[in-house]
Amino acid sequence: MKTLCTLLCLVGSVAAQGQTAMERLRAELERIHDLDQRDRENVGAFGIGTPERDSVNRHMLRMDSLNTSRVASIIDSAGWLSAEAIGTKASSTLWLVIQHAPLPVQERYLPEMRLAVEEGKARAMDLAYLEDRVEMRNGRPQIYGSQVEMKDGRSRLWPIMDEDMVNERRKGVGLGPLEDYAAQFGIDWSPPKKTDRVLLLGPVKKL
Repeated sequence: MKTLCTLLCLVGSVAAQGQTAMERLRAELERIHDLDQRDRENVGAFGIGTPERDSVNRHMLRMDSLNTSRVASIIDSAGWLSAEAIGTKASSTLWLVIQHAPLPVQERYLPEMRLAVEEGKARAMDLAYLEDRVEMRNGRPQIYGSQVEMKDGRSRLWPIMDEDMVNERRKGVGLGPLEDYAAQFGIDWSPPKKTDRVLLLGPVKKL
């Protein structure tokens, strides 16, 4: 069983100024959260193919690798830390970093996050994004419609399983209607129209 003792060993001795081990870990995870988002917020300021954008992307990949390694070690040692235990921003960092990690890492921690959601330690809506990312990367239809791809210079939703039921699934995990989400990417989406089925009685005449 993962214990508090394990967590204390993970983050090291208490700082001289009186910070607890949990406070230090919280500060570290919040810093990782900011690092994860910084390059993603800045990369859009540069045109595709420019040296500046390439530089930001290279830095992003390096930071993602370092952040993934650190967050993986935290989850392996202390389990999935809830918002109650570590703070909302720090707890969400666990999902955020895994969401941006390579596919093998995502598949490794997907069951861990599913369990965390069941135990109330992680949000179902965040899990939905990870579920969709894993499905998309495996070339399968996504479940909740959260993943967008670029094709021919335009944004479009990655294919969705049972598309006519996607809004019901989204509602079940706390996500808003897909048409509103898609509009943020300039995508015009609406639920597929259901085709009426007609029951034919008797033999069908051949034409």
